[in-house]
Amino acid sequence: MPDQLPEEVIEERHARVLELVNQIGKSRYDAFVGRRTQILVEGPSKKNAARMTGRTRCNKIVVFDGSERHRGQLMDVNITRNGLFTLYGDPAIVDL
Repeated sequence: MPDQLPEEVIEERHARVLELVNQIGKSRYDAFVGRRTQILVEGPSKKNAARMTGRTRCNKIVVFDGSERHRGQLMDVNITRNGLFTLYGDPAIVDL
């Protein structure tokens, strides 16, 4: 198409949008740190098979130390830290 923007302008705009998306994602994921949330355990983590992964009710990915016996179970985890689009947690111990 005629009169297109220069490639440098397009790349700069993409970079600005990506930075904004990352800032928004980080602030939303920061809100989970320190909270207990319920997840459905899906299976081993894609990046580290020694860890397990699950999803919150709002579809956030949570990575935690667990085993194959947890697959398919609902469990509570305490969120300890976050990445840009991943939460990390520890299984919550229920006090009786």
